[in-house]
Amino acid sequence: MKTDSGLILVSNAEPYAYNWNEDDEIEQEKLAGGLTSAMDPLLQEAGGTWVAWGREEADFEVLDSENKVRVPDENGYDLRRLNLSEEEVEEFYLGFSNEVLWPLSHSFLERSNLEDYRECERKWNFYEEVNRKYADAVLEEYSGDEGIWIHDYHLTLVPRMVREEYPDADIAFFWHIPWPSWSIFGALPWRKEVLKGMLSSNFLGFHTPSYKKEFVSCAEKAGLRGKESNLEEPGVGTTISSVPLGIDYDWFTSLAEKDEFKREAQDLRDDLAAERIILGVDRLDYTKGIPQRLRAFELFLEENPEFQGEVSLIQRIPPSRTSADEYQSTLEKIERIVGEINGKFGKHGWTPVKSFHRFLPKQEQLIPYYLAADVQLVTSLCDGMNLVSKEYVATTDEGVLILSEFAGAAEELEEAIQINPYNVKETAQSIKRALTMPSEEKRERLNKLKKKVRENDLMNWRDRFMEGWLDK
Repeated sequence: MKTDSGLILVSNAEPYAYNWNEDDEIEQEKLAGGLTSAMDPLLQEAGGTWVAWGREEADFEVLDSENKVRVPDENGYDLRRLNLSEEEVEEFYLGFSNEVLWPLSHSFLERSNLEDYRECERKWNFYEEVNRKYADAVLEEYSGDEGIWIHDYHLTLVPRMVREEYPDADIAFFWHIPWPSWSIFGALPWRKEVLKGMLSSNFLGFHTPSYKKEFVSCAEKAGLRGKESNLEEPGVGTTISSVPLGIDYDWFTSLAEKDEFKREAQDLRDDLAAERIILGVDRLDYTKGIPQRLRAFELFLEENPEFQGEVSLIQRIPPSRTSADEYQSTLEKIERIVGEINGKFGKHGWTPVKSFHRFLPKQEQLIPYYLAADVQLVTSLCDGMNLVSKEYVATTDEGVLILSEFAGAAEELEEAIQINPYNVKETAQSIKRALTMPSEEKRERLNKLKKKVRENDLMNWRDRFMEGWLDK
């Protein structure tokens, strides 16, 4: 990889946003998220440009004539923003990216809206156009020496578009969600275009060996020949690797030591009037298995009446792409089940399920919930990684993690109680197992989990990816 002139990082989400405050002044905000946490310090050190979609109210008020702003200050790097029209947001982002590629990648073929080919083709055309916008922005920034690192399913065509102009460009791509089997991915009419786009990268990364294996299988079945370690696309040999994404372990552990968060955790316990707390934290998404989780908790209470009045489930559901019908219907289903459970088991002074469908502006606001929870319950039906499970492990001192075997993190966090989230009875039994687990076993499991999460943290992910890219 060539880094003489720094990096060009390309993503859907931006690292910094600008909004008006109460005094009609523009304020900069660093946005939470693993990508920002890992890449922001790297770009500040190496220099370069971050290309992303600007979507906040004052984002375009601070740009220069080249659509760039220096972040976080004059000593940082350039953030170049793309301005997408309402139609592009609807068709590229909500449409093809999240109504076609997202469900397809999570193995929900029936939700991928492929039945109406003409409608799907229209969304695909917008997907191509916006990818071209990104590629053009990259090409305007590229001097010939930078490494170009592109992220995620929104931008699969960008590597090929860049390489058509610069055959010797050094390009990396990281896929942040699951990769499905050929029987699912092969249904996509534009499967070869997506595969060829990604295979135009020099280095291609996935979270787990399983995703890497499925991708290689799809590429071979699509007729793109080559060995697993070096699939050939004209002009470039693509090295494919599995590099699991981590969290900022030290940041979470340091926050867990703060007295203010410990007090807030105790306040949560007092407000619930429950001796034990089970926690779920998920974006509003059908892939997270929240209805299955609620039904498992309901069965647990039915089969273990001694825990009624003593155990509560807190479910935090930050909004996500709420303009999509799928997400609204998912929320309505969740609210209906919560109402049923609370109506069935609720007693004076005790509520079985507390559900919060509100956005927490700062990631550290989750810390008290992690500290208060005796059990973290992750029931993803399919999940690229699930960083919430790692955040909980880093924060808790004595909690138990119940983890879906269909989350990418399950391949790494073997000491968690692993479940099939579709098996409601198994999940209910695992809840009881977690709540009654001997202290010695809890400590042994948690210590092993902490060691893994600490050693494979966010910076380790970034550095391992960079090393693989450098060594290709």
